[in-house]
Amino acid sequence: MININVNQRNFTVMVIYKRSNRKIYLRVKNGVVYITTPIKLTLSKIEEMIEKNFSFIVKHMMSDPKIDNQIHYLGKKYELKIEPSKESRLLIEDNLIHIFSRGTLDTEKLIEALYRNTLIKIVESYAKDIISSFDMPQEILFQYKKVKGYYGECFPKKRIIILSTQLAKYEVKYILSVLYHECAHFKYQNHQKEFYDYLEERYPNYKKVQKELRKLKYQDVY
Repeated sequence: MININVNQRNFTVMVIYKRSNRKIYLRVKNGVVYITTPIKLTLSKIEEMIEKNFSFIVKHMMSDPKIDNQIHYLGKKYELKIEPSKESRLLIEDNLIHIFSRGTLDTEKLIEALYRNTLIKIVESYAKDIISSFDMPQEILFQYKKVKGYYGECFPKKRIIILSTQLAKYEVKYILSVLYHECAHFKYQNHQKEFYDYLEERYPNYKKVQKELRKLKYQDVY
């Protein structure tokens, strides 16, 4: 990361080189300006990009409501303590998640690994019983992705269920409600009345739990 001063304002910039990209992309996340580029950029070129996109950058920094000193894990709020270290590791102690990392991207990877591994264990614990309660194939491939646009997605013909690793932020009952929802799609692909009746039979209070889940809006950075 580098610090750049433009129009009397300091910016933290992370330049990511990707040869596969055809264009240069700029985005703002957690107070950091990320520039993804297929070519090497000089310092003057980076400053020029910051100045050209100055209003856009400042606007996104001011509108970002994310809280950077806490995260949620299985429905519980934890204080986040990050320390620079050559060795990457994560420790959970009472109400504290202590992260030793080599930088912002390394921290993101550690937290994502925590979410992913937790979700895998939960699915492995419940999937067999859930699958047996539905009219669906026994061999289902579960995949896990870091997405914020949805909690789950189902592809019945391919026998694939995709779950967002962000689900690990929530209590197990919410995770299970999503898992049951995706399994129900092996019977009904659309969200018609029959779909929800079928789902409610196998997961009582599904609608109530989903309503609660929709109201939860964790403002975590990660």
